[in-house]
Parts: sequence; structure tokens; C-alpha cells
Amino acid sequence: MNTSISRRSLLRAGAGTLAAGLLGACTVTKSGTTTTLTLNVAEVVDYGSAILSFANTAINVSFVASAMGTANLALANTVIASLKSALSAFSTAAGSSTSVSYDSASVKTAFDSILADVEQVDTLIISTITGTAASLSSSVVSEAKTAAGAAETLISLLKAMIDMTGPRLRGVSPLSGDAAVAQIAVFSASQG
Repeated sequence: MNTSISRRSLLRAGAGTLAAGLLGACTVTKSGTTTTLTLNVAEVVDYGSAILSFANTAINVSFVASAMGTANLALANTVIASLKSALSAFSTAAGSSTSVSYDSASVKTAFDSILADVEQVDTLIISTITGTAASLSSSVVSEAKTAAGAAETLISLLKAMIDMTGPRLRGVSPLSGDAAVAQIAVFSASQG
């Protein structure tokens, strides 16, 4: 018996574990031609709130605000306000439920709004950090890059909740949702 594990088999096992974890965020049931997606309310709210916290903190970091410029900073503030409203609408639509059907009109509208807003956070803030930070070095830059990576993970996890063709993770990230939320909390606390 060969006890050495090849890199390829380790990566394959890790990808399988990650995909299984992503599917735990929601369930899919099929009845005839109707497919129903059930979202975990706590995960949607936790991930969305962490991305909101990241965005609020990141735009107040001097190198990020400077690199974004006045116009993009104003747009980012609008997106942050929209994300906050979308999270509130999702919470209202979910009520006290622990899980909700994505097929519900109010839930679908709120969740789709969350996805649109986090995409804008990705475009405006995360890309600024990753693009600018390549030429900078300091503990603040390092923390911002780590938090940006965690926010990217959460964005991908949110997308994967309704993308049943497979997880759409942009990068290979060993972070779970909880670990990404924790990294953002550390960044927000250190910069707040």
C-alpha cells in the first residue's frame, strides 16, 4: 500500500470537500419540472454583513480611498448603501425562518440585489486593493489584501448558493465561510 499522497489527489480531495461544503449552504429539491433552491438565511446574512463590513472599512483606508478616486468612492458609498438595504430586505423576506426558498419572489429579488451589490464591491473595492497593493507593502496593505481575499471567497460562496452548475470560486481558497468572516472581522477591528 502506497501511503504517499500525490499533490493532484490532495487537490482533488480538497475540491470535493469544498464543493460539499458549498452545497451545505443550500438544498435543491426537484418535483417534476420544478426545481426549488432553499437558502440558509444565517449564511446569506452573515456573508453579506461581512462583505458590507469589509467594504465600509476598506474605503476608509487611505491607500484604497486614494486609488479609487472621488467618483469611484462616491459610487462605492452608493453600492454600500444599496447592499445594506438589500440585506435588510432579505432579512425581512426571510422573517424568522432558518431557510427560505429562493423561488419566492421577495426572497429572489432581495438575494439577486445582494449578488449585484457584492459584484460591485468586487469591481470597485476588491480590484482596487488587489491592483494597488501589488506595488505597496505595509501591514495595512497586507491586512487589506487578506480581507479582500476573504471578501472574494464570501462573494463566490454567495454565488455558488444558486449556481448549481458548480462552484464559481475565482481562486483556490482554503477558507471556509466562517474563516473568511473572521478574517474580515479582524481587518475591520484593526482599521476601525
